[in-house]
Amino acid sequence: MPPLLDGVLAPVIASEVSRLHKPAVAYLGPEHSFTWEATVAMFPHGTHIPQRTIADVFKAVEQGSADYGVVPFINSLEGPVGETVDALAMHQVEIAAMGELRVVLCLAKKGTPRVVYTHPHAAAQARKALAALGAEVVYTASTSEAVREFERCDAGCAVLASPKALERYEKVCGVEDRESYTRFAVLSKGSGAAGSRAALIFAVPNVAGALYKALAPLAERGINMTLIYSRPTKLSPWDYFFLAEVETSPELDNALEELRRRTTMLKVLGRYNVVALP
Repeated sequence: MPPLLDGVLAPVIASEVSRLHKPAVAYLGPEHSFTWEATVAMFPHGTHIPQRTIADVFKAVEQGSADYGVVPFINSLEGPVGETVDALAMHQVEIAAMGELRVVLCLAKKGTPRVVYTHPHAAAQARKALAALGAEVVYTASTSEAVREFERCDAGCAVLASPKALERYEKVCGVEDRESYTRFAVLSKGSGAAGSRAALIFAVPNVAGALYKALAPLAERGINMTLIYSRPTKLSPWDYFFLAEVETSPELDNALEELRRRTTMLKVLGRYNVVALP
């Protein structure tokens, strides 16, 4: 069993965890990234272990070098994070909980920028500000890495990152196109047995009406679907699987049994609650 969560998520999954004082928590780093902010909020007394990629976070949890992992799951403006969805399909870990963080983006400059460093998801949330800047956008693995590139630059550059990552710099904040929130998934090898939401990945035969028939058991039982997203499987051209999030109910297990018979693959990714982070 994974160790005890001692932050805001403790009431959410306390039933599935043990009493280790400082859980090891892998997260998409480095420090001062948005994922780091979410990790610190959810695990204030954990041992935080930065990872360079989302895949590395999954491997750390799956192989047991971390008790938990924290990765970005979905943004309110840009939708699900593709790398996270792919890893959920491939790795034997589950979503134990979900934390939602308000995302504020800041822009700092040195001189007249010819280049701006940022993460692709941050860039997608601040298209207007970047267009007005008129500089070449260079993508980095995280907004924290973008700040490191900005620090190495003497002049003619800019960076789009979080307020905490740019605490030492003069900046303009709130440059995102619209109010933006990101949900971060807490990964665990243990089963998330309870929660108001459940996430599923499934595939259907490539025939007319297959998706409609697969989802019918949910609709017939009045189970609300809060998200559906198609993603290429990368196994063959034009082959897709679906990520869905549903609200849980006493009828969910029966619906999943029937859904399994109507799909070519079904994986339950966990049951969890969504918690607002400070």
